[in-house]
Amino acid sequence: MSIVLDMGVVRGLLTVVLFLAFMTLWAWAWSKNRQQEFDSLARLPLEDQDSPQ
Repeated sequence: MSIVLDMGVVRGLLTVVLFLAFMTLWAWAWSKNRQQEFDSLARLPLEDQDSPQ
């Protein structure tokens, strides 16, 4: 039995790999461990600067 990798199979595998990478990034960004850091970064533009530029 011979396995032939045509462009459809390559595109399908690439789609699966990119979907898994997206889901991993999504899970990392929404994890409870990251919430405190993201909250502090969200408040950063509203804080006063100590020194003028």
